[in-house]
Amino acid sequence: MRNDVPAPTGGTPRTVLMCPGQGAYLPGALRHLSGVPSVSRVLRTVDARSTALGSTRTPVGRLLTDSAAPDPDLLVRTDPLAFDLATYAAVVACATVLLDLAAPPVHAVLGHSVGDLAALTVAGVVTLEQGVRLLHVRDRLLRDAALPAAGLLATDLTAEQAADLLRAEGLPQMRIAARNAPGQTVLAGPDDQLAAV
Repeated sequence: MRNDVPAPTGGTPRTVLMCPGQGAYLPGALRHLSGVPSVSRVLRTVDARSTALGSTRTPVGRLLTDSAAPDPDLLVRTDPLAFDLATYAAVVACATVLLDLAAPPVHAVLGHSVGDLAALTVAGVVTLEQGVRLLHVRDRLLRDAALPAAGLLATDLTAEQAADLLRAEGLPQMRIAARNAPGQTVLAGPDDQLAAV
């Protein structure tokens, strides 16, 4: 959470809550907070809604309270929906705790990657149940699309350097997916071409 963002008129600084994406999942990350009522409610709600929708094998509550739960790489390969739900639940639960403790008011909420859905939930645009449903729909659409094995790769290249590399190496299916910062470009493409990069 940042509280040094200047107000549009140059007055009092504004507080912005940032909701991260996939990097927010860590096995057992909420084990010390699981007794906090707002955290417990998020975990119970996500698991109950997921069970009702019938599409995940791994309870989010266990993933976020058991430090022996699968690590991110394994979970992405074996149960990607559970990985996304755990990321979403972790971010919403932590944001809820932060908002309960925030002394200054929070003026804006923003999200990065899957954190965008968490930010919408924290801001009250969608409910927790709607967020879970959207993740289930997204998972179904991705599975139905039957896309080839592919992924993302964060590099320490500028966008221009990344484009030059892709051209020079003759990797026609690789694309620049995001320009995270002047010196960080994310590439996307099939696994074999990612391995070549």
